[in-house]
Amino acid sequence: MMKILLVDDNAEITEMVSFYLQSNGAECKVANTGRGGLEEIRRGKYDVVILDLAIPEFSGFDVFNALKKEGLVESNNIVIFTASSISEENVESMVRDGAKLVLRKPVSLDDLQSVIATFDGSKRS
Repeated sequence: MMKILLVDDNAEITEMVSFYLQSNGAECKVANTGRGGLEEIRRGKYDVVILDLAIPEFSGFDVFNALKKEGLVESNNIVIFTASSISEENVESMVRDGAKLVLRKPVSLDDLQSVIATFDGSKRS
């Protein structure tokens, strides 16, 4: 069973996405604040971390930069999940620094599931 951490301040999105992922056999933990997400990443081992960038107070950028500073980006499959209009330069920089992928909202749940499945080691041959 895949373990997924979803870090997003929008409770409607986290409820819908976590329900969908759990109904497809994943274990999904939700953090609705950036600080909560950072602590959870430090504490647990997740197959995929889905990280929204536009979180108030301590943003997804802050989470990503803290993980980068602590050397924890490469050891986590971080998928940036954002509706923010971030520049291609920022996207390329985050991918260079270890983010595995950037998904722009809105994204279909099936497409999100397909992306997550690429990190499922139990299904790789």
